[in-house]
Amino acid sequence: MTPTLPTDAHPGSAPYLTLRHIDQFFGQFQALKDISLSISEGEFICFLGPSGCGKTTLLRIIAGLDCQSSGELHQAGRDISLLPVSERDFGIVFQSYALFPNLSVADNIAYGLHNRGATAQQRQQRVAELLATIGLSGSEHKYPAQLSGGQQQRIALARALATSPGLLLLDEPLSALDARVRAHLRNEIKSLQAKLGVTTIMVTHDQEEALTMADRIVVMNAGVIEQVGTPQEIYSQPASAFVADFVGQMNFVSGEVLDQHTLKIGGRTLHCHKCRDFSPHAQVRFGIRPEDVRLRGHQDEANRVRGTVTQMEFLGSFMRSRLQVDGLDAPLLADISMNELRDLNIRPGQQLDVTLPAERLHLFSH
Repeated sequence: MTPTLPTDAHPGSAPYLTLRHIDQFFGQFQALKDISLSISEGEFICFLGPSGCGKTTLLRIIAGLDCQSSGELHQAGRDISLLPVSERDFGIVFQSYALFPNLSVADNIAYGLHNRGATAQQRQQRVAELLATIGLSGSEHKYPAQLSGGQQQRIALARALATSPGLLLLDEPLSALDARVRAHLRNEIKSLQAKLGVTTIMVTHDQEEALTMADRIVVMNAGVIEQVGTPQEIYSQPASAFVADFVGQMNFVSGEVLDQHTLKIGGRTLHCHKCRDFSPHAQVRFGIRPEDVRLRGHQDEANRVRGTVTQMEFLGSFMRSRLQVDGLDAPLLADISMNELRDLNIRPGQQLDVTLPAERLHLFSH
């Protein structure tokens, strides 16, 4: 049984952007399939999914860069379904930043203001405000080639915000940066978005970016929305095996539901709170996060299993261990804290009792 997918904006708030039954075809190929979504004013939304899932196509439709095959879009109560780019209220930052190499930083930022007829004084004042906001005051006369990748990203962001748009669109804006700069800038972008209160949609394939930056995440796969929810909901209550596997790490084992409380996997029976969502004898995929495999506090005897440590991988703050569990064909991954590792003196070849907590078991249709 698949949970209902919450695609509406926050309860009690009027939607700022509404997508209704969006389809997109490229010849015979359907890139988007009946996409409906509501976004509240001021929300930070991430479209998350693998390459080819349709997330960038959906962003381009919102911007008017592509026209949907069918469906409607409404922004702030206005039907924008067929409006050209020039008549839509948004700013956009592309993956490549797309700064004009022959224009100074000031002229890059003021480009949209110039097109809207702002005076030289108004442009100069707005550029100074934005450079102060992004921490690059004094860079007005530099050119893009004189800036680092992180600085160019900030300038592209300032240019997108120059006209004070109601909607900010970010197309994988951090993917070209190294890990340290990316981690720093995602915090800056989130802080700036919260300060300005601008409704923001960011496309990313990086689950860490989505989990740390978004108010809500829209997980997409093969042209459909798999789940919409807060980062905590997406991670702890995945609506499908795809979401569970794409966001974070998940152990999967095939099993059979016996009744409302028990599950059979690999010749053994486990207690499972979510069995009540399935009919008896349903074939399911049982899942558990590696950090939920417990090595201490074995309170649920029915869910205690015996395993052998076959492999250990050091990942900084924890050790990811591969356990071969009696009666299971596939090994289980267990994330063990360094304190547990020292206290229990865990090593390859060691046999351990581990518990698979009933409340931490996820079930998905096979």
